[in-house]
Amino acid sequence: MAIDFYRPVPIETHPVSIQKYIVPTPSINELYSRVKKCIKLRVPGAIVYAMTRYGKTYAARYVATSLRMDFPRIVTLTFSCHKKKTPSEASFFSNLLRAVGHEKAESGMAYQKRIRLLNKLLELLVTSKQNVLVVFADEAQKLQIEEYEWLREVHDDLETRGYRMITFLIGQPQLKNQKTALKQARQTQIVGRFMIDDIEFHGVCSVEDAASCLLGYDTACYPTDSDWTFTRFFLPHAWANGARLAGQAQSLWQQFEDAHAEGGFRTALEVPMTYFVRSVEIALTEIGQDGADFAFTPALWKQAVADSRFSMAEEELLLDIEPDSEG
Repeated sequence: MAIDFYRPVPIETHPVSIQKYIVPTPSINELYSRVKKCIKLRVPGAIVYAMTRYGKTYAARYVATSLRMDFPRIVTLTFSCHKKKTPSEASFFSNLLRAVGHEKAESGMAYQKRIRLLNKLLELLVTSKQNVLVVFADEAQKLQIEEYEWLREVHDDLETRGYRMITFLIGQPQLKNQKTALKQARQTQIVGRFMIDDIEFHGVCSVEDAASCLLGYDTACYPTDSDWTFTRFFLPHAWANGARLAGQAQSLWQQFEDAHAEGGFRTALEVPMTYFVRSVEIALTEIGQDGADFAFTPALWKQAVADSRFSMAEEELLLDIEPDSEG
């Protein structure tokens, strides 16, 4: 006899459907461990780099959220960097004020915005009874010398008041080149505050990584106080009959390996998180037809990987990958 399942929320509102969710991966967990170590050791700054579409922003969001969960009183600031022909001090501080949720982010001169930001950060730090501010700057390869100097002023202003600012610059591999150039130019005031440590962020590199990621869909629940795992939500009948994504790691990874080989790439396979996650989403929401007799198959995964445009992305990334493979 068929069993009816009534999902707790509409399908179109589920985090997987709207692509607003985070599944931890081995790389993200490693990044979180490195970030916590930097904070514990009071390392003033580090660069976190990976090629585009590897999930750096996704990972930074997870790390910031995890920090707030594990250390509820910690103060964090996350902002995105923007490329401009001519850096504007007023625009720079407006961006930071928006990031802290200040209601007067746009009004006033640059120096007024800087003072406003400092006062807001001091207010948050005093309330938290902590002496550390953790900053995440996304797309940091877009920062220019002037913007580093403005950020340094914030760092120094806090330090003179007894607070430590620990900054993580998150961006593409150009960050490493920028660090080298700054060292050669003897810009030690920037390197010493923001670039002491180097953290390379990786994609999905093995079948074990794939299994860890897939397990997240079998364990994460939405609503969070329910027993509706992501996998169960989209395939309730199949779930009731034992279907689990974690057991599909080898099958899915094989499809990525096949696509990589067909492309003629000589580099080791490393799947950007964007395309791994998209393949799973396609399998759950577009290809998978729920039913008691549903089963994941190699053909299904092959279609999902193809639809994710992974092969096309590898071709686009090839110019960035090959030079790095020499080292």
